[in-house]
Amino acid sequence: MSKLELTSHKVLVFDVYGTLIDWESGIYNSLKPLFPKDTPREEVLEKYAAAELDLQMKDPSVAYSKILRLAWLRLSGQANTSLGHGRSADVTDEGEEIGVSSPVITQQDLYLASSTLATSNAERFGASIPTWQPFEDTVKALHRLKEHFALVVLSNVDNRSFSGTHELLKSDTHEACKSRYPTDTSDSPFSLILTAQQLNAYKPDLRVLESALQQVSSAPRSLLPHPSPPWAVEAREVLVVANSLLHDIEPANLHNLNSVWISRHEKNIIGTNPDLKERGVWTWRFETLGDLADAVDQEVKEARGAT
Repeated sequence: MSKLELTSHKVLVFDVYGTLIDWESGIYNSLKPLFPKDTPREEVLEKYAAAELDLQMKDPSVAYSKILRLAWLRLSGQANTSLGHGRSADVTDEGEEIGVSSPVITQQDLYLASSTLATSNAERFGASIPTWQPFEDTVKALHRLKEHFALVVLSNVDNRSFSGTHELLKSDTHEACKSRYPTDTSDSPFSLILTAQQLNAYKPDLRVLESALQQVSSAPRSLLPHPSPPWAVEAREVLVVANSLLHDIEPANLHNLNSVWISRHEKNIIGTNPDLKERGVWTWRFETLGDLADAVDQEVKEARGAT
């Protein structure tokens, strides 16, 4: 049996926030005024993560920026984000359901989030996503990796918010790096961008990753973003790269996909899971994205030396 290598894959499917973007600093800095001064950072982030996941799973049709606003209101005690009755899932052009048939966020919640009852702090928090900064190694590593793979975004975010983040991940400096696949723009590292808003579902819903696999296959759904012509990439050629064990690495494991856990020195709180960590559900582990890029370059160097 041949040795499993990083470079045996064609597509890297990236989580963005927590993997490429230091979102926890942005979230914590916004939310810490809501808590007593001696509240540990870990506690603030854990409470936010619980509110976020609850809101996302109960109504995946709500844009992520609004999820932030509702979470701020819930944590501040300024709005009643109780949930109402269920709704039908949306249907694609092929008659397949995308999204979760579940209890939904009430119209009262959405009204409170947009009315004068909502504070300017909640509004600012919801609009803060594009201001969250990349980790120091992110941009350079992405543009190194695009030389060897198609980089695909699979993110729990709305389109407008990601457009701001995307600008932070582009690079004129690395524009000359040759891309293996066409990218969104010449200075972008990404060849395909899939958001929760487009898929009408939030990770860890397994259908999110299923949709990504279909969009890089030989038969993508026409109403979702997809490469043209289709890449016809098989599932075994897809590698999931993420920091969140809960949202990304475990779904990859359940789909029998290889994965890379970018552990970020285990400093992140959101998406951690002691059981998943103990089981070691990832295929490779690197502390940073730069470490992954180094490993890929080493494999390429060794392969060239062997020929």
